[in-house]
Amino acid sequence: MRSISSIITITFLFFFNSPILFGQLKKENRNFKDTWFIGVDLGIQMSGIKSEDFISTNYSSLIRITGGKWLNSNFGIQIGYQGRHFNTIADNDKHFYNFYFLEGILDIKNIFSFKNSKNRFYDLLFHAGAGFFHNKYYDNSSIHYIIGLANNFTISKKIKLKFDIGAIVGWDIYQGDDDILPSL
Repeated sequence: MRSISSIITITFLFFFNSPILFGQLKKENRNFKDTWFIGVDLGIQMSGIKSEDFISTNYSSLIRITGGKWLNSNFGIQIGYQGRHFNTIADNDKHFYNFYFLEGILDIKNIFSFKNSKNRFYDLLFHAGAGFFHNKYYDNSSIHYIIGLANNFTISKKIKLKFDIGAIVGWDIYQGDDDILPSL
């Protein structure tokens, strides 16, 4: 768990230094409302990633609400909420939780693209950060990491279809040791 924590911490620090590393080479004419965004995601999640975790009763619904700002064409930040409940294979109870987080976002496609990305159909974004996790079932709170890869498909100027593969990673989310809550 310490090696995972170290990697995520280094990645998180990298994000907050990336505006310097990936600064704009040309001046862009972006207005205020083009750099801010909000999102509402609905999905599924499960507790764990071991083979015994892949059973239908271990899946649960997920809601994620985010808001953020693109600082330049390659890097942004967002704050968010993720929650509702998760299920475990240990019992049949719904484990309600709230997770509030701050993330750095890296536009992978934009960094490796040499074309004008103004009117593109597809975005590939890496996001990672940390947040406050409150498990209402056990009535405990702690700091956990969040990491993910978002695939965004533009439907209209203001709407994108998002497929986000991610996870909350931490200690004692649901079983008393290093845990992971993967989501889609």
